[in-house]
Amino acid sequence: MSFLLAERLFTALFGEPTGPLYDEGYVERRPARPGAARPLQYELLLDAPTLKLRHYLPLRRPRRRLPVLLVPPLMVTADVFELHPRRSLARYLVEQGYDVFLLDYGKPQSRDRRLSLGRYIEHRVHTGVRVVKQVTGSDELSLIGYCLGGIFANCYAALHPQSGIRNIVTIGTPTDFSAMPLQRILAGVSRQPLETLAATYGYIPAAVCNASFHLLHPDAILRHPLEFWRSLRDPDFAASPRPDGGRHLEYVNLTAAAFRQLWHNFVMGNELMQDQFTIGRRRVNYGRIQAAALVLASREDRLVPPAAVTAVTKKLMTQDVTVRFVKGGHLGMLMGSRAERTWRLTAEWLDTRSRYRSRYRATPAPKARPATVVPLPATSLPLPVALRKVS
Repeated sequence: MSFLLAERLFTALFGEPTGPLYDEGYVERRPARPGAARPLQYELLLDAPTLKLRHYLPLRRPRRRLPVLLVPPLMVTADVFELHPRRSLARYLVEQGYDVFLLDYGKPQSRDRRLSLGRYIEHRVHTGVRVVKQVTGSDELSLIGYCLGGIFANCYAALHPQSGIRNIVTIGTPTDFSAMPLQRILAGVSRQPLETLAATYGYIPAAVCNASFHLLHPDAILRHPLEFWRSLRDPDFAASPRPDGGRHLEYVNLTAAAFRQLWHNFVMGNELMQDQFTIGRRRVNYGRIQAAALVLASREDRLVPPAAVTAVTKKLMTQDVTVRFVKGGHLGMLMGSRAERTWRLTAEWLDTRSRYRSRYRATPAPKARPATVVPLPATSLPLPVALRKVS
């Protein structure tokens, strides 16, 4: 009975939360201008509750380069790569002639409580890589991961060094969590209440993910207190129109299994740095990654300090490793007013490393057959036929 009352009180106070966008890390509020860019259109190649795969339609004739798969983090929707038509990494890459795909994990619910980090990496990322290669006819591709999505990309490349991952770009991706003392302190203090929430709901509610992120950015709350509280209370906040034509960042639930691994294995255990993180019976060792690596960090990032990001260079054994510093906070480096440097560095770095090798020839994508949902395929099964569903 007490849990039921607590759940109703929690819902009444916070609802289904979404996050506001602020300057210095979010989309800056500006009046809409005539002729504003429209959102990108895409085909939905996979459409399952916790696994979707978007294929962005080209705005110009694509250049002959390796395809790019964008890997989002958890706790926010995949739209983090394309929240604003003029502040979008996905749009920038499409405009530069890249063939761009985007993974989407959907919105986890209580039934997904056992969805762990290992299943995200070995099932979601693995399936996305296989479908991209099937659709494009390319044996190789590039991965771009933001925050935790970069960890997914690195872990997948370490577990599958022969999978055709030629390039990996990570943006604000931590490796050494011992360089994040504030996050470790908060994780230790909040462990018991968060464990109770995870056991009760099967997930950490999106409102808690939203509030936790803003605890590390109190100035954002002080600048826009009304928007912050509305984002916690109003379930329709993410869908509300913005005067600049963009959208609000939407937070989503974090599954109980993923939360426990993130907190215990990554934040508190620092297992990535110590080569102790295991998926199934296999240990993740970044030294097995054969892909070229571009590591992007920001000295203005208070959520993931540069030392936590650049520590990955101590683990990588590949000779082609590039570290660059960009402007903006943790979200600002991806979608803020100064994020264009991030996009430009990414596109230029990939350009010289994304040309098809002579022994590979891209083949036309197979024609899709209509359907509604593609179930998550088992590793041993053949790839599902791509679905075409234009947004």
